[in-house]
Amino acid sequence: MQRSIQIRFNEITKISIFAIALVFSLKFFQSTPFETLFFKVHAVFLVLLAFYFLFYVGRFSVRRERINLIVLYFLILIAVVPFYSACRANVEFGQPYIYGILSERGWVVICVAVWFHRILVTKKISLVTFESTFVFMAWASLVVFYLIMMTYDPSKLSSESNFIRDTVDRGLRFKFQNYFITFGAIYYLVKHALYKRNSHLLFFVIFISYIVFIVQGRFYIIAMAVTISLFYWIFYQRKKIILFVNSIYFICLAALFIQLLSPEYFERLGSLFTHMFMALMGNESQDNSANARIYEIRVVLDYFDSHPLSVLFGTGKVSNQWHAGYESIFGYFFTSDIGVIGGIFLYGVVGFVFLCLVPIVILIKTMKRVGKNKNTFILALKCMIVFSLVTTVQGSFYFSLIDYVIPLFILLAYQEVKERQLVAKK
Repeated sequence: MQRSIQIRFNEITKISIFAIALVFSLKFFQSTPFETLFFKVHAVFLVLLAFYFLFYVGRFSVRRERINLIVLYFLILIAVVPFYSACRANVEFGQPYIYGILSERGWVVICVAVWFHRILVTKKISLVTFESTFVFMAWASLVVFYLIMMTYDPSKLSSESNFIRDTVDRGLRFKFQNYFITFGAIYYLVKHALYKRNSHLLFFVIFISYIVFIVQGRFYIIAMAVTISLFYWIFYQRKKIILFVNSIYFICLAALFIQLLSPEYFERLGSLFTHMFMALMGNESQDNSANARIYEIRVVLDYFDSHPLSVLFGTGKVSNQWHAGYESIFGYFFTSDIGVIGGIFLYGVVGFVFLCLVPIVILIKTMKRVGKNKNTFILALKCMIVFSLVTTVQGSFYFSLIDYVIPLFILLAYQEVKERQLVAKK
């Protein structure tokens, strides 16, 4: 009995440690009332990761151990990207190197994925522990975000607040980190497909409802729909007709339910997508966020026109701590707003190859290497990678790289352990 309690306590401790690592890696606290306090701790977290990077590289160099080539590739990115970006920003804007390097400090977060890979390969932690951590974070996200929404009234916050967005059709909304909400929806969808339990379907509906009714992100909804469709299309390869009929039935039932629950929802959603397509066509609309993106794209194109070499090599990242950042150069301008175009503005075509195209190839090859699998967590991670691939156009590989790096490194570790076990049996 005492041993059982001890084992359970150890498991809870491990889950807590990984949950904390994920909170700081994904900036779970950003755009919440805890932001100011946690960002101070986040700085310490990044310093610890920098030391881990040096330790990890030094350990393999001294012992001359074999290192996974994909892990090595991302370790090189951690070292090279900040210096490359700092050099380009110095050439283009005259920004001191130290500001450029510090503005790219987020790349060191990849070390969290490297750590996860290491402890999984050495079997210090089981895959089940990671699965429990991800599921815990999914439910924690849902509970914490709803508590904040019930506690804080966004209408009483300034429209300039970092906690909220203000849009014409959706009004004031909180800006939360939705990574684990996405995972929760995908995880329970996969689990329902495998085990056909109504409870799993209910949990999926809970998470997807948050995405549809609370987040209401246009591209977010599209990306989720594409990811879910691809999963079902591949999972039910031999039952595509049945799948199609069931999908139509589910969509009609969901549409009826939404219409009864919120009659104005489809009208509002239609308006959102109209504004989005107007922005894609280069026309201004009533949506301020869409108009801002049109303006930012024009800024980039104008800059490329007057500085042709920046298309190839990029301009580097300008720190907000140096002369108020981009605001002092272009006015309102955020590279993350314009997705892959913003990424090319920062790192150029050269960066696009090494930060986008190469990782895409790595992701696809890794998923093929893992192959068919009936493990719920592994399938969910593969779907999370598909979601990242779909959102590439939004610059996910530039501005949210940890979103795909963590599942990638877990899949790599899983496959390495599996292959070692097969070799040991021969």
